[in-house]
Amino acid sequence: MFFARDCKTGSLFDKWDYMGPKRLKLREDSWAGLFRREILPELPVDKLAPSFHENFGRPTKEVYTTLGALIFQQMFNTTDDETVEQLAFNLQWHFALDLPGESDAVKYISRKTLWTMRGMLSEKEVDMLLFAQVTDKLAKVFSVDTRNQRLDSVHITSNMRRLGRIGIFVRVITRFLLNRVVITGICSNRWASPMPVDISPVRGKGPFRWSGPPNRTERWSR
Repeated sequence: MFFARDCKTGSLFDKWDYMGPKRLKLREDSWAGLFRREILPELPVDKLAPSFHENFGRPTKEVYTTLGALIFQQMFNTTDDETVEQLAFNLQWHFALDLPGESDAVKYISRKTLWTMRGMLSEKEVDMLLFAQVTDKLAKVFSVDTRNQRLDSVHITSNMRRLGRIGIFVRVITRFLLNRVVITGICSNRWASPMPVDISPVRGKGPFRWSGPPNRTERWSR
């Protein structure tokens, strides 16, 4: 049976007032406060409701708590055992998930529940929806324009990967022939010019060395 508490309606009594104003302000200004205010009410728990019966069967673990624990597991890169421990004793996790009371039913989750819910998220493709909703909400909160990208974040793909073997072969041969024609034309124009060349081993110190500035009246010299 599907079970999810109401995280969108505020409470008349603040369950965290025992912390004192200074500690409470620290919690509100941390990532836990941001998650509690902005992310927790937007979690797509309704997408998991069709997987459970409305009135028959044992109630599930509270879904907001379970999804939040899975998100925190990815955020802090914890194992399943560490996730169970953090949910049971970490006050920041309790504040972020707005967990009421100190009972095991509220602040304890088994590893099997984590496995089951993680597999269900992947099977129903809710994990992609969850990622999209959380990132969109954060972009809206911090006024991030996703149309602009950093230059070092742009992925550059080589054009060679879009060509097959025949296409690459044709491109290489074409470039080779074009370069061959250009080089041949340059060499032909150079040898056709009346530039004097001295191939003497004494004066020119080597074959085909330029002996001076161009002179239209001179001939080729040996």
